Amino acid sequence: MLSVVIPVFNEEKGLTATLDAVGAELSRLAPGAHEIVVSDDGSGDRSVAIAEAAAQRLPVIVLRAATNRGKGAAVRAGMLAARGDECFFFDADLSTPLTEIARFRAALQAGAAVAIGTRKHREAQIGQSQPWYRVALGKSYTHLANAVLGLHVSDFTCGFKAFSRAAVTAIFRRQRLDRWSFDAELLFLAERLGLVVAELPVRWSDRPDSRVRVGSAVVKSFAELLEIRRHARAGRYD
Repeated sequence: MLSVVIPVFNEEKGLTATLDAVGAELSRLAPGAHEIVVSDDGSGDRSVAIAEAAAQRLPVIVLRAATNRGKGAAVRAGMLAARGDECFFFDADLSTPLTEIARFRAALQAGAAVAIGTRKHREAQIGQSQPWYRVALGKSYTHLANAVLGLHVSDFTCGFKAFSRAAVTAIFRRQRLDRWSFDAELLFLAERLGLVVAELPVRWSDRPDSRVRVGSAVVKSFAELLEIRRHARAGRYD
């Protein structure tokens, strides 16, 4: 079973096309043994209705949160509901093309417990780059996250990640953050649990219609890195 989790918040524009594209790729890679988990994060638009309509023709499972809790909460709910032996999560905008799924599956099958996309590798292919200020903030966040968490990760926030079944169970039942720094928390947990993490260069293009307020997100992300350390010291990840 191959599972894909797509966290959704007000993604009615383009969601039908995304689900059809994901369904077609999974049918090619794992015919008859795949699922798409749409984990809605309290959308106020037609995202849930669109996903439920897609479930009439695709193996789509729709999870709906009553309120907006954050992407981390949506990903956690989706990953814990997924039944696959290999479980992916990525964004509805498909910034990383679906053809990359096969490479990440190969990494898992070669022994990695977690496979994450990186845009920082020299072999990564960047189509549309982010604005300079987002690139600068991303570099600063990466340096700080590595320093605070004792990691050596090149790209925490690339939204294309894959996990073995054992890694899903071990990591997502311990994950606590609902919002900005949940990606860093996942990789901190993987390191803490002694899991093998593979970083794979990806093809990636920025989607300039992001609704994230950069300044607010940066401040909260930095604060949550310290929260991860507090959780670890308090034994909440044990």
